[in-house]
Amino acid sequence: MVPSGLARFRLDGQVCVITGGGQGIGRACADLFEEAGATVVIVDREASDRPGALAIDVSDASAVERAFDAIAARHGGLDVLVNNAGVSIRKPSDELSLDEWNRVVAVNLTAAFVCARTALRHFGRRDAGVRGAVVNTASIMGLSGGGLYPNISYQTTKGGLVNMTRALAVEWAPRGIRVNAVAPTWTRTGFIGQLETQPDLMARIRAVTPLQRLAEPEEVAAAMLFLASPAASMVTGHVLAVDGGFLAQ
Repeated sequence: MVPSGLARFRLDGQVCVITGGGQGIGRACADLFEEAGATVVIVDREASDRPGALAIDVSDASAVERAFDAIAARHGGLDVLVNNAGVSIRKPSDELSLDEWNRVVAVNLTAAFVCARTALRHFGRRDAGVRGAVVNTASIMGLSGGGLYPNISYQTTKGGLVNMTRALAVEWAPRGIRVNAVAPTWTRTGFIGQLETQPDLMARIRAVTPLQRLAEPEEVAAAMLFLASPAASMVTGHVLAVDGGFLAQ
């Protein structure tokens, strides 16, 4: 039964796994999901100070399977997966090595597929009334090739993640599992790193964004909460832009 009123935006009692949850958007998402009543387990390459967090490389499929199986065994199953782990190597295509390309593909695309497929076998076991939800972190660059600097592997993998979101949504809909994505603009986190040391580039980013600013991680997390919650019970296969109007141009 779908909750009514503002309760539709809560995740009371649900078990949520967030990859790349140690910082930035993932950390904001973990904080908000916990505030909404969820039990949150962070999976991140770096060790986290959050209780129960697991330090693994999501590009290691065997490690992902062991971790998810352990989480599900401890909590009786899973309800929500947020595929947020990601990497960017900002180089022109003729300077990007094949090893660098493969690393970005492994983390941004293959790992998201492995995590989703592994979570699938644990969805619905803990609570027959909650079948499961996946929220992928895509990007405006997965829907637009017009970057302000070369970032071919990131743009390609995020475009792939957009279509993987749609494909899984259609395939898994008969099982009652929803699959959606957010597509953030440049967001004020450590992920954009060195970009903030380039005033001219930051000015251009603001200039191409109708709201004329970067997103805050909490703003992206709010969209993730909506897509994960019962409030979005009829939403699947959707990519929700959190972009200050960038894609509307």
